[in-house]
Amino acid sequence: MIRFSRLLSATAVLALGATGALAGSEDNSLTIGIGEELPSFDGYISTSRDGVVMTRHLFDMLIYRNPETFEYEPLLATSWERIDDLTWEFTLREGVTFHDGSAFDAEDVAFTLNHYADPEAGARSQASVSWIENVEVVDPQTVRIVSDAPFPAALEFVAGSLPIYPSDYVESVGWQEFGQAPIGTGPYVYQAGDSNAFTLTAYEDYFEGGGKGTPAIDTIEVRIIPDTATRIAEMIGGGVDWIWNVPADQIEQLNAVPGLTAELGSTMRIAMVAMDAAGRANPESPLADPRVRQAVNHAIDRETLVSALVGGDGEVVNVPCYPMQFGCDTEAATVYDFDPERARELLAEAGHGDGFSVRMASFRDRARAEAVQQYLANVGITADLEMLQARASFSAWREGDIDMWYGDWGSFSIADVSASTGNFFNGGTNDGAQDAELIALIERGAATIDEEERRSIYSDAISRITEQAYWVPMHTIVMGYAYKDALDFTPTVDELPRFFLASWTE
Repeated sequence: MIRFSRLLSATAVLALGATGALAGSEDNSLTIGIGEELPSFDGYISTSRDGVVMTRHLFDMLIYRNPETFEYEPLLATSWERIDDLTWEFTLREGVTFHDGSAFDAEDVAFTLNHYADPEAGARSQASVSWIENVEVVDPQTVRIVSDAPFPAALEFVAGSLPIYPSDYVESVGWQEFGQAPIGTGPYVYQAGDSNAFTLTAYEDYFEGGGKGTPAIDTIEVRIIPDTATRIAEMIGGGVDWIWNVPADQIEQLNAVPGLTAELGSTMRIAMVAMDAAGRANPESPLADPRVRQAVNHAIDRETLVSALVGGDGEVVNVPCYPMQFGCDTEAATVYDFDPERARELLAEAGHGDGFSVRMASFRDRARAEAVQQYLANVGITADLEMLQARASFSAWREGDIDMWYGDWGSFSIADVSASTGNFFNGGTNDGAQDAELIALIERGAATIDEEERRSIYSDAISRITEQAYWVPMHTIVMGYAYKDALDFTPTVDELPRFFLASWTE
């Protein structure tokens, strides 16, 4: 019998009767509570979801994808066109300035993207930039991005994960200093802060006419509160006006607090148990045997876990991608039913009838991670669980320090399978399979313009990933939000809170 624990601490429970402090509408400020300390404000380095959100407020991309229609809209670029199979040309907006008053032009685009297209630059998500061969300046208001092969998902990445930086400023202070004292063109300006809190203020000279609009809230105070129960207690007590990553089982209680709204929002994020089939952490790992990985898939009751702990409209997924992404063929997957007896048989066939031990890391939800740990224990697999912060947890997987990772991936909210499947099975540091046949499929899919051919390639990739059981695809992530009633805020499926679109209603 799996026991599911609650996360709300006694402190937070006792605070349920408290009355929240007056909303920040009095001085048009907003205080938010996030869980992750950011090592850098450089969006190519700080790829945790909290970091991605801050990137969207401090910097701009060339184009903007509307969260309601998913259509592309002008931002730093006013128009764009494909010149040939390898080249996109962008006409840049005139009159845009960075937060230090310097003018934005094509040199900044070329400087930023050429730097991070180099693998030595250390972008945390290589899939976001590895397709770029070079960026050419045509004139101060025109730039061309040239891919190393046809890349059909180019605009998705341009809109979703390629912020543009001021070349002169970065060259003068260096990349490390830039990450600590960022300057962008975005709707908010970084003012000051430390590892516990920082302040953003609305950029008075932010351009009009772009997809982001202009911010209505003057000041955003960002507090880093790693502990979930503490964030909830601060929300109830009025210390913050907005939080997220609220566990599903706390939503009803928070909605009972006068002055607060709590809700679950669907997201494009999928959870998985990734397995180190390549033996990066342990060259003698039992997980190198596909029968063992198949056993792990059969051992976990995903339906029960989702119904008991995910909440909202979270659902089981059987594929290594978000089902609505282009190329995510759910019919191509091998599906493993919950069957602990079959799991034990497979382990015995593989010579592990007496079980074995692995190291597993997770970060988002201890109750879910402990449930997976218990399911594995029931078939003889002892998982030494380490609950870490998101950045440390993902780093442990990327650096090959752990055997299993119960993590999740939001694909930078990019609606193309190359941002999910393509990111974890491309031979890079996120790839725990290192399967040459699979890597070749991923490379072909990323470079094929014809949509039907591309769908077929990714179907083959999904078939191989699931047949070889490199992951346990788990479920979609449902994001829990809580905020003051007076805040006009709308969650979006792309999991990108847009405070530049929020406002106080009273």
